[in-house]
This record gives sequence, structure tokens and C-alpha cells, in this order.
Amino acid sequence: MTPAELLREQQALLQAFAETLDAEATCLGSGNADGERLSTLAASKQKQLSELDRLEGLRREQQRSQGFGVGSQGAAQFANATGMDETWQRIRRLAEQVRQTNRLNGHIISQRLEHNQQAIDFLNRAIGGSVYGPSGQSRHGGFGGISSKA
Repeated sequence: MTPAELLREQQALLQAFAETLDAEATCLGSGNADGERLSTLAASKQKQLSELDRLEGLRREQQRSQGFGVGSQGAAQFANATGMDETWQRIRRLAEQVRQTNRLNGHIISQRLEHNQQAIDFLNRAIGGSVYGPSGQSRHGGFGGISSKA
């Protein structure tokens, strides 16, 4: 694969990854997150990350073999030498976008987990024991003396 093809492929895959993260953000932002959709997106993200890692390794190897350093300065010089400055700048902008979206998604997930744990803790205190057993199944047929009717 030529350096230009490699950088174009890296940019296209990074764009697809950004779109996957945006879809995840949309799903997480909805009032009722779809677990199946999130699972599908997580699998897609994992595949994309593996491929991005592979392409990054190839780019670094080509960069190194052509006498450029492995850091960001070497990458910029590599892109310049191959006439792919504009593509490299798009890759850098996409990487920053991906970083920010992934951080935001992680924050949303963390907040939801914390909220869920608080709800479970409340239920545990309300029934005087653990709501769920080791298998994840409810230990109680109902909620003891707690009525769900208002």
C-alpha cells in the first residue's frame, strides 16, 4: 500500500469511527438507551479500533522506513513528503473529534452506571437485603412490603 493510499484509508476509517461514536452518543442521549443497539455499536467500535491500530502501525513503519521520526512531527513530515498534508490535517482533526466524543460518551455511561447503582442501593435498603442474587436474578418475587402502586 502506498503512503497516500494508507493515509486516505486511515482518514476514511477514522471518519467511520467518528460516525459510530456519534451514533453511540445519540443512543446514549435518548431517554431510553437501546441496549441491543449499544452492543452492536460497541462491537463495531472494537473492529474499527483494531483496524485503526493496524493502519497506524503500517503508517509508522512506512514513516520510520523513510527516515522520519515516529512522533507527530515525523508524521507531519511523512505526510508532507508524500503530498498528503491536507489529508493528514483532516486525520488530526478527526482524531481530536473522536477523542472528545469518546470522552463525552464515557462520561454519560459513567453517569448512567452511577445512577443505576444508586437505584439498586435504594432498593436494597428498602427491602432490607440484596435485590439481586449472584446470578443477577431477583431474590424476591415482589418487593416485600413495598407497593409499586401510587
